Amino acid sequence: MLLPTSQNTKTITDLREDALGVLSDVDALGMVYLFQHSDPRAVVLSMKEFAKLCELLEDRADERDAAELALEDRGKGAPLKSIAKKYQ
Repeated sequence: MLLPTSQNTKTITDLREDALGVLSDVDALGMVYLFQHSDPRAVVLSMKEFAKLCELLEDRADERDAAELALEDRGKGAPLKSIAKKYQ
């Protein structure tokens, strides 16, 4: 994850006075940290970075669900030959 630097840090005043400039920085850098009175207030992500983050969260949720399903009792089951015979 990026650390706040002079390049990717903006103030609320910067956002208010030059919103399009801040958004250009977001597009170029992927994210910009917003500060108010030297306190971190928000992070603005580009759509590309936001989509990557959503994919990571979805992958993690899928891993968790798969792990839970692996612990469930699947029952006795049926032989593949009997299922294939039924649907041929």
